[in-house]
Amino acid sequence: MGNGKQTILELDRIVKRYRTKGFFFGAHGQDVIALNEVFIKILRGEIFGLVGESGSGKTTAGRLIVRLEQPDQGKIYLDGRDITGLKGKASKDYSRRVQMIFQDPYQSLNPLLSVFDTISEPLIIHKIGNAEAREDSVWQAMKSVGLSPPHDFAHRYPHQLSGGQRQRVAIAHAMVLKPEFVVADEPTSMLDASMSAQIFNILLEMRRRLKVTFLFITHSLAAARYLCDRIAVMYKGNLMEIGPAEEVLRNPKHPYTQALMDALPKFVHSGGVKRYETLLQAEREVSGYVGCPFFVRCKVARAPKCSREKPPLKKLDDSHSVACFYAEPGIKTRSGGKA
Repeated sequence: MGNGKQTILELDRIVKRYRTKGFFFGAHGQDVIALNEVFIKILRGEIFGLVGESGSGKTTAGRLIVRLEQPDQGKIYLDGRDITGLKGKASKDYSRRVQMIFQDPYQSLNPLLSVFDTISEPLIIHKIGNAEAREDSVWQAMKSVGLSPPHDFAHRYPHQLSGGQRQRVAIAHAMVLKPEFVVADEPTSMLDASMSAQIFNILLEMRRRLKVTFLFITHSLAAARYLCDRIAVMYKGNLMEIGPAEEVLRNPKHPYTQALMDALPKFVHSGGVKRYETLLQAEREVSGYVGCPFFVRCKVARAPKCSREKPPLKKLDDSHSVACFYAEPGIKTRSGGKA
């Protein structure tokens, strides 16, 4: 990357499949590929965004990183060490170093535990400090997420908190262990814009103060632009584009990324004319194609190449890579813009 930062976490050709259920007695389900040979390197200290629609595989990647599930193929490395088969003490140590902030705090928080008990629970599980030291850590964690004065919130339960307060508790629960890497899975999707901005600023402050690295999972390009250093755009389990957040969103190269940008109101000109127009009105009817995963929706695609070959993720420059045969400088899309 040319910035001197070291890789902290690496997904190396990760594949994850799920088997769907058959609809009739005796019927066999089909494999759905949630992640298709995903390769990502995340640098220490950065906020790296995974962006895409629902079903793109973003959350699956996060769940694999925190070891809630295991990949079917490929390896995950933390500081160069393969973590996919960790057991015992090594597994527990990894869970201390890598934490997750879930999308729905009401579902992720135990309704029977008070705020204080919720935040102190990880310290007890990992046997960190004595009772006095744990109490100090909980007060500090609560203050750091804006639950202040902490004594006003310590003995409340999740149902007694607002959505924003519950998410702050969830963040404190994840950060009280002072992890090195945190997966934040759509942490503001259930909050309004004002509260979302406050949560973003808490994450930015955590990164600055604790030097923690974040994987930020989101469907919001605006959130990714505000928060992330680099982003990867995903579609149906495949990496479409990866690069610095500002560059990718100012000058998207993949037709799918361009379609996402067209979906933002500010990129629509008067009269409803879109900037890129890379999305077909109706999907192509094809069967058994093995080419680009975006082929059936892509106006830029050209048969037979795009229908028969899957484009590799190739570098356009030192920091920006795209999985598209036609994402080269100087090559025009059918809509007349840059691919």
